[in-house]
Amino acid sequence: MSKKLTSQKYLGQFPDHIHPHIVDIIEVLGDGNCGFRAVAYLLGYTEEGWPIVRRELHEELTNNNSLYEKLFRQGLQGVRDSLVANRWFTVPAMGYLVANRYNVILVTLGKPSRTFFPMMTSYSSSARFFCIGFVGGNHWVPVNMSKGFPLPEVTADWKKFRSHEATSWMSNLNRRLQYWQLLNPPVKPPNGVMSVD
Repeated sequence: MSKKLTSQKYLGQFPDHIHPHIVDIIEVLGDGNCGFRAVAYLLGYTEEGWPIVRRELHEELTNNNSLYEKLFRQGLQGVRDSLVANRWFTVPAMGYLVANRYNVILVTLGKPSRTFFPMMTSYSSSARFFCIGFVGGNHWVPVNMSKGFPLPEVTADWKKFRSHEATSWMSNLNRRLQYWQLLNPPVKPPNGVMSVD
C-alpha cells in the first residue's frame, strides 16, 4: 500500500538543488517490482497496477521493435526478459519505454538524474511529468514535484535515436533543462594546478 512520507527519509538521496521542488515522496512496496509500482501509482492505477505496467511496456517494446533494436542493440533481449521474468526496473531502458508508451516526460532522480522525453511524438503542452527517485541503491519511489521544476540532462541516446518531430520536446523545455544546469553546474578540475613540495 503506497503512502506519502512525511519524514522525507529519502530526501537526502536526491541532489540538494532539487529539494525545494519536491512536494512529497510516496513509499511503495519494495518487492522487486517497485519501479513498476512507482509508474503504476503515477498513472493512477495504484501501485497494485504494476503487472499492467509490465504488460504495457512489453507491448511498447514489441510494437516499436525497430526503434528498440537500434536503441538497445545487443541488450534488447535482456530488456525483453526483464519485462516478462519479473526482473527489476532498470534505467535507461525502462525510462525510454515509459516515456514512449505513455507519452510522458519521465524524470529519474538519483545518481545520475536523467530526463526521458518521448522519442516518436512532437511536444504537447498537456503532457504529464512523471518523477521517480532511486533510493537506497535498490528502490524506486514516486516523487511529486512542484510546477516548473528543473529538468536534468536528456540522455545521449535520446538525442541520437529520437524522431525529427520529437526534437520539439527539447526545444520547448530547454529553459527547464538550463535551469537544472544553472543550479548544478558541472565540476571542472582545476587547470594546471600542481602541488610541489
